[in-house]
Amino acid sequence: MAAGLSAGAFAPSGLRLTSRPASSRESLWRREDGPHLRGAVFVQRQVYPELDGPSFLGPGPLGSPVTDAALDSLAEAGANLASWSGPGPFSETAPFEVDPVIEDHIATWLDRCLTRGLFTTLCLRSGPGRSAFAFHPEESWYPARLYDDSLWRDEDKQAAWIRMVVWTLERFGAHPACAGVLAMEEPNGMDLGRPEVWPRMAREIVGACEGRSLGAPLLLSPDRWARLEEADALREAAGPAPVLITHDYSPWRYTHPNGAAHARFDRKSASQAPARRLGAVGVLEFGAPASAPDLTDYLQHRIDAYEAAGLNWAVFRWTSGWTEYEQAEGGRALSEVPGALAVLRTGFAANTVRPTRS
Repeated sequence: MAAGLSAGAFAPSGLRLTSRPASSRESLWRREDGPHLRGAVFVQRQVYPELDGPSFLGPGPLGSPVTDAALDSLAEAGANLASWSGPGPFSETAPFEVDPVIEDHIATWLDRCLTRGLFTTLCLRSGPGRSAFAFHPEESWYPARLYDDSLWRDEDKQAAWIRMVVWTLERFGAHPACAGVLAMEEPNGMDLGRPEVWPRMAREIVGACEGRSLGAPLLLSPDRWARLEEADALREAAGPAPVLITHDYSPWRYTHPNGAAHARFDRKSASQAPARRLGAVGVLEFGAPASAPDLTDYLQHRIDAYEAAGLNWAVFRWTSGWTEYEQAEGGRALSEVPGALAVLRTGFAANTVRPTRS
């Protein structure tokens, strides 16, 4: 990608390529005149050579690498959001200091998105007391020593996580491509028998952010892996200020088939979009296997629901462009399915705002 390429170079003709200053980026999440952000998800984690080998997730430090071609293709399709789910910038173990490698990676990611006219949300997946493998409990493909969910039982690690969220907003929130920082990707304390932890952390995060010039808005997800069913409880705990981010994999039997057999998509079993009483809300993950039947019907149904409710949305997921990884794990890369891509392009065409350099 040429260094001199202007922001929004891939935007369809006729779009208003207007920047959003830091003080008004909250308006990107207004439902009254939304949605404003439509795009796709990229997921990364730290590379462990002893587990991943020399090339499966790339050379590191994070993988799989997101190629320029992958970001270009998302922008060319008309999206204006590349939601990034990856490691937080604080170390997972004491003394919970900033990892300059991850800090540099996030800074570069923001610049890469801006160059292509894409907003991004920084969704903190791992950090003090929580490893990337906490998303894979009871699985055996990685060494057990890499699993860590001790955050939920350790108040020092909880406090460090809260500091990490505030630090991330202060460090990156003013970047014109940053549409928000998600304090924790898919919190799951309730499923681990710690239902009291996340509501308290959410309140403390909101309190720690008050009175600070952060640029981008704070985003919070409900417990139980960002389930909509827990959104009311989170709103009550966190108050009206933060944007709530839910993940929508409804109906579960369709989006997560058990075994080789795929269920047909049943519109009646799909959940309703988050109610307007919840205030500012977005859906930053939804999707199904690329091989699922009725895929275009499913995508159109969910997008229509989000559009009617004024919700920003991001599909899980877009290809990383890293061939070795995608050949093995590309089963949910909907950008590689022509019919699905056509539906997404149509949805992306409604975008009217992109970030620009100030």
